[in-house]
Amino acid sequence: MPAHPAPAELPAPSGEDLRRWLRRHVAHWPAPIAIGAEPPQPRPDGALAFAPSRRPGHPAAGGYYCEFHPDGSALAGLQVGTLRDSPADGRKVWALGEGAVAWITVALVRLLAANAARAVGERIASPTAQLAVEAALIPATDAEHAAPIEVWNHAGTTYGPAGDRRLTGTASARHLADLATCLSPALTTAVRPLIVDLLRRFGLSGSRHIDPAGVLRRDHFTGYDQEIHAWADAIGVPSRSG
Repeated sequence: MPAHPAPAELPAPSGEDLRRWLRRHVAHWPAPIAIGAEPPQPRPDGALAFAPSRRPGHPAAGGYYCEFHPDGSALAGLQVGTLRDSPADGRKVWALGEGAVAWITVALVRLLAANAARAVGERIASPTAQLAVEAALIPATDAEHAAPIEVWNHAGTTYGPAGDRRLTGTASARHLADLATCLSPALTTAVRPLIVDLLRRFGLSGSRHIDPAGVLRRDHFTGYDQEIHAWADAIGVPSRSG
């Protein structure tokens, strides 16, 4: 959410304009997520919300929820992870890939920054144009899917738990970031502290996927090297192999 929202009198985009803009924005993401495939739903507060259609009682595949407010603030969430048996004790856990945490956080911050820029317009270069960003990992709460969260990676010989903690509650992190930086090649440098803060909740001390200089380490996104390379090139952020 922008720390300094745009004036309320700025014209808001139509729902169809926003939907087309969203589809263009997510077209280069490393994994296909159909944000904007459905028409937006207007909310009483003036926001436009997007969510996949679903049948009652059935979880939506590739689930997401986004809402965009006229002042440039926004909320976006994705359904991630898979239910697995943890090798530590055989307990059911939500296994979240460390690489997914990294690229999804970067992608969503860039999406929300670009949306905020639509509202703040010419003030994007101002040093007061900032994003107040909160990222959270929220466990499922329904009886069928409730389980602790673990972060998994390929640091060992097989895909398995990383760090030394699993969480049963929400893990969150908050940071301020320059709006212009989040729309530049320095995006990954700005977002990395947010990712590291999230991973710290699981006992990890850094990110295997974004180095301290903000460079994406493509080989660590196991199985997605080419997709990450194409995405990094498309949004203009640095990446390397190895």
